[in-house]
Amino acid sequence: MENDSILEKRRLTSEQIASYEHEGYLVIPDVFTLAELEAVDRELDCLVEQAQDQTGEGHVGPNRNPGWLLQLGLRSEITQRFVRDERVLDLISDIVRPGVAIYSAKLTAKMPQSTDICHWHQDNAYYNAHAMSMTRMSTWIPLTDTDVQNGCLWVVPGSHKGGVREHGQYGGQCPKAMGPADMIADGAVPCPVAAGDMLIFSSDLWHHSKENLTDRIRRAFIVSYQEATVPRGNGAQWKILREAV
Repeated sequence: MENDSILEKRRLTSEQIASYEHEGYLVIPDVFTLAELEAVDRELDCLVEQAQDQTGEGHVGPNRNPGWLLQLGLRSEITQRFVRDERVLDLISDIVRPGVAIYSAKLTAKMPQSTDICHWHQDNAYYNAHAMSMTRMSTWIPLTDTDVQNGCLWVVPGSHKGGVREHGQYGGQCPKAMGPADMIADGAVPCPVAAGDMLIFSSDLWHHSKENLTDRIRRAFIVSYQEATVPRGNGAQWKILREAV
């Protein structure tokens, strides 16, 4: 996996674009090397430790979730490079257009043997309060292999086509959700992602995650992008990475 070919410029195929548009999500193989992910993981260890020292409570991120970090694109040189990676921008450039801007970046984590559940939700239920976008989407990059045992995402294929549904407050990891923890979403499927692969999904897609039943932490680096013609994003995190042409 760790070879020169992984560093070459890649674009989505017409079949991949069609699948994304129909299903609302797509897993792209072999985007990052394991060495790159390990370097980012070490950097995140340092950043989480710094944030915990600052709070004195060991909790960072929304709802006091352990191991979460917000505004990753502003935190260090390593995380800044990661959110602006040209390989990622090449891959999403036929989906996010015209131009590409960063909306936000964050680290989400499920601690070992965590019973925390992220309820069913759509990202645009949060994001639209800051800016409206026609093409906003997220890259979901696990630092290690993710599966149903350690809390991979579950998605409802095609659910992005219905627009943003009403969200409320039901507790759990997500301040806004479509329903309680036991909500059943018809057609839901697990979306395991191997380390080095990248999941991309529409900000209107229904998704959630379950418990981490393993003895290892599950981390995912999430970056949300939108077209560069939208003049704002999530505060200071917004930045145009590729101009609209």
